[in-house]
Amino acid sequence: MSDTPVENFATIFAKLNTPVAFLVPTPTGYKKSIMDAVAPVRDLLSESKVHDFQTQSQGPENKHVVPAFFVHSDRVVETQASLYRPITKSGDPRIWFYDLKKYCQPCNLLALTVIDGAIYVFNLSDTFVADSLVKHDYAYNILSSGDNSSLIEQQLLELIRQINAAGPQRSITPGDPGVGDTLEHALGIQRNNSKNPDYMGIELKTTRLTRNGKLRTPTRSTLFSQVPDAGMPYREIVEKYGKMQVPRGSSDARLQLYETFRVSRPNAYGLVLEVNENDDRLDMKYQDGDKRSYVASWTMKLLKERLRTKHPETFWVGATSEMIDGVEYFRYVRVMHTKNPNASLLAPLIEADKVTLDLAAHFNVDGKWRDHGVLFKMNKNDFPLLFSEPEEFIF
Repeated sequence: MSDTPVENFATIFAKLNTPVAFLVPTPTGYKKSIMDAVAPVRDLLSESKVHDFQTQSQGPENKHVVPAFFVHSDRVVETQASLYRPITKSGDPRIWFYDLKKYCQPCNLLALTVIDGAIYVFNLSDTFVADSLVKHDYAYNILSSGDNSSLIEQQLLELIRQINAAGPQRSITPGDPGVGDTLEHALGIQRNNSKNPDYMGIELKTTRLTRNGKLRTPTRSTLFSQVPDAGMPYREIVEKYGKMQVPRGSSDARLQLYETFRVSRPNAYGLVLEVNENDDRLDMKYQDGDKRSYVASWTMKLLKERLRTKHPETFWVGATSEMIDGVEYFRYVRVMHTKNPNASLLAPLIEADKVTLDLAAHFNVDGKWRDHGVLFKMNKNDFPLLFSEPEEFIF
């Protein structure tokens, strides 16, 4: 029933020695959002350790969902594959890709392969995808590399370059969050509270390089946020050690603690950090004269894990800012790309004041608690001390 001969592409898969299975959505299956997981598909998923239909029980409660990507001629689009066996009949294996109807038509020839545990779908009936394979362009490179990470990096970098070329982007959110929200909106990323990476496994961290057309003093970048896991709770720290101060633009004093913490010296609140190597712990202490008393602490194991999970791969995007008719606009002009932080260096870098800590919290005049996080930060100039070979791109 396929509208495209398999033999037109067999030599490509043979040359690359890429395991592949072919699927053709029938008109009936396409309409019902159901496709039979035929034997070659079952074998591909089993041999690549993605899924074994033979051990799967019947019924919707046993459905298995795995990551998947639709391959276009110049990009990949993230989706998911649903793998299940219905209650009816003998539970013949079924497969369906979310949003498949946006990607193909009935009787198109789909080639499936597995890379890093995800299913990649190539619509060989799409002339652009077919040409990209035959001409050894983007789609071919996905197959030949066996690793899509560099292609995702290139895709995201190109998208940001295009956003920059389109001119100033009107902020979609007032205030500080606007610089990040506007970039995600331009990239088609829906705003959510998920802690997962923002773009196909890549974390996005966006900062202003200028404000109102004037160059800003370089600020430290937030690596991650983590409250102490032992000792005095964060809120109690502010209650005990905070100070009554009048914030800028207000006439009313409030109890607050907005300050940087480091190892080399106590801050204005008398609080200082200590790396406890024997217990593999980071301590916060209060210094009164020559005496230091314990306040709270973090296990270094927890901090290392937060660093690894937050920044396996990150685009640190710098934006210029200008006001036009009272509205802020951004141009995204710089990207620093980092990956694979060496978490074993975190404690020494804290001890050397290369990684510092900011507390940012206060009680409003009416007593309401406002918490902006316990933020571990680092200057971008020091990133080579923590990340392997950061790359910088300027548009």
